[in-house]
Amino acid sequence: MENLEEALDRLYGLGPESFVAERDALVRELRTAGERETAELVKQLRKPTLAAWTINQLARQERRDVDLLLDAGHRLREAQERVLAGEDPGRLTEARRAERDALGALHKAARRILAATGRGEAALTQITATLQAAAISTEGRELLARGRLTGELEATGFDLLAPLGGETSKKRTRQRRKPAAAGDKRRAEVDRMRLDDARRELREARETVKATEKALRGAEQSAAKARSELAAAEEDVQARKTALREARTALKRAEKQAQEAERKAR
Repeated sequence: MENLEEALDRLYGLGPESFVAERDALVRELRTAGERETAELVKQLRKPTLAAWTINQLARQERRDVDLLLDAGHRLREAQERVLAGEDPGRLTEARRAERDALGALHKAARRILAATGRGEAALTQITATLQAAAISTEGRELLARGRLTGELEATGFDLLAPLGGETSKKRTRQRRKPAAAGDKRRAEVDRMRLDDARRELREARETVKATEKALRGAEQSAAKARSELAAAEEDVQARKTALREARTALKRAEKQAQEAERKAR
């Protein structure tokens, strides 16, 4: 199928509620075209979680900030390798700053996307953590760049320090013995990164709680107003029912008086 990549890009750009139906339609099309093996692979594609779907939309709508995050992730890995080799950690600090700036911009964009689609902000913490993990792992970088994530990613402190360079980096590590101080620097840097991540997640969690509390207060105020309006409406209904009964009583009395007057007039 010549346009399979375009079809997959379109598939991952859809909302989660449309993913399965469109995926199955693509599977049928592939089978009809005789691409049964490819069809089976496509059939195994999982529907993106809300966090993954939001990130896929970021890859399409906020391309510049996603590219900045990918660049920051690459610089971060290179700087980490230098730190492990006992070099100056200055570049690592710069890379971390660039990463935080990119994550901050994407966090705000993700909030806009969720709000525009009527979805809550509970997934924001997962979105930010997955963006950070994707930017520093080989597989994650490709999925993020193409906007084809299906689930959340997670990176531990030691994952952050695993070199991107693969076998070449491993050979260079074996050939150059790290001084004893490098191990201490590594542990200190891991602890610092974990602390930074924990603080960021705490801030995001607090923001989510604050936003949820605000939304709850608004809902409670709306409910109180609705109850007040309902009570007023019920009072009005009762008053109108009373007025109707009185009007019917007056009507019957007037009819009786008219009949009596007519009888006497004869």
